[in-house]
Amino acid sequence: MRILFDQGVPKKLRHELPGHEVRTAYEAGLSDYSNGELLRAAEKDFDVLVSTDSNIKYQQHLPDFDIALIVLRAFTNSLVDYLPLVPQLLETLQTTTPGSVEYLYADERLAHKDELKGQK
Repeated sequence: MRILFDQGVPKKLRHELPGHEVRTAYEAGLSDYSNGELLRAAEKDFDVLVSTDSNIKYQQHLPDFDIALIVLRAFTNSLVDYLPLVPQLLETLQTTTPGSVEYLYADERLAHKDELKGQK
């Protein structure tokens, strides 16, 4: 699978995704793009965008894009905080479809925080 890491995703996380082609937004020349522009540009060359931006689903209508979105949620952007999500990330990569969005949480408190955000 062709995966694009958004800017907040630790680039060393790519080493935990064997068998997948992973590039960062910077490497792909997309680091200056806003969310909508990034999704539109990324859908041409990637199957999945992995991001840490929990607001993106409220800012964009994801079914309009031919790319899947996986949002990783942890308390920091440290690789150590994202490593526990790797098994779930690998499983999600096998089942995700274009236009879908999946949130993966390192801590349930973050899931609760996101639920409250969605009620506003």
